[in-house]
Amino acid sequence: MHINSQILAAMRTFEAAARLRSFSQAASELAITPGAVSQQIKNLEGQVGVALFIRHTRQVELTTQGLQLYESVRPALLSLENCLNRIKRADPEGSVRLRSIPSFVFKWLIPRLGGFQKRYPDIRIESIAEGSLLDLQSRDFDIAIDYGMGHYPGLSFSRMMDEHLFPVVSPEYFSDIDWQAPGALNRVPLLHDTAPWQDAERDEEWRYWLQASGMDDIETERGHYFNRGDMAIKAAESGLGVAIARESLLTDEIIRGRLFAPYGRQQCRCSYYILYAHGALSNPSIKAVHDWLMEVGSQPG
Repeated sequence: MHINSQILAAMRTFEAAARLRSFSQAASELAITPGAVSQQIKNLEGQVGVALFIRHTRQVELTTQGLQLYESVRPALLSLENCLNRIKRADPEGSVRLRSIPSFVFKWLIPRLGGFQKRYPDIRIESIAEGSLLDLQSRDFDIAIDYGMGHYPGLSFSRMMDEHLFPVVSPEYFSDIDWQAPGALNRVPLLHDTAPWQDAERDEEWRYWLQASGMDDIETERGHYFNRGDMAIKAAESGLGVAIARESLLTDEIIRGRLFAPYGRQQCRCSYYILYAHGALSNPSIKAVHDWLMEVGSQPG
């Protein structure tokens, strides 16, 4: 296929529509009409000879071939944009206020900030972490990272990465119980994060994982309750019971043997989203932070 400016524009439109799962939101982000998005996607599908999206009333989802293309297009576009920025020698500078929940800032963001600082030494990220759920009402941020279901009225957002859940226990619990025995989880205290995502029930994280794992005989309304996920994980590490862990926030504890996972992981209904005001990405510093988060979020581990 001959690559020309129209194809490159279509790839950019495809990436936005795939990331946002919406032609209308892609049109808003790219400052073009929804009809133009639809036409570019249709032309691209004609070029490659397969359908890239399954169209629904309010959103779209990628076909298998669409997902394959997206996984190649997104890092390629980010790499191209970073290269062009370096060529222009227009390094952004200034301060960007980033708000998220404490566990994400401590366990995921801070260990990676060194890489951002090396790439953008003139941008200062002011990280703010308060509360077990993200407060979006005050809008006192340039960028926020939320763990949710992608419903953010009045804000633009990008889906940064998915999350997986699995139970974790201390080494003592792991060795003392036959975890494959029927109903094993009924014999140990369950440790709950009472606010894993917006509007969740107190035991919803456990109920979600159990249902996804085909375990319908476990009583979830028992055990110990905490208003933050990192507190529940610390309780598990201390031998108080079994907690539900988020894979992206628990790598170190598993590697060092402070926690063990007796069961398999399940993909959560929530993902991590980058939130920002409409038009905020026209600010070079905010866009640099956004694009770096998208790049790092797409990397395994």
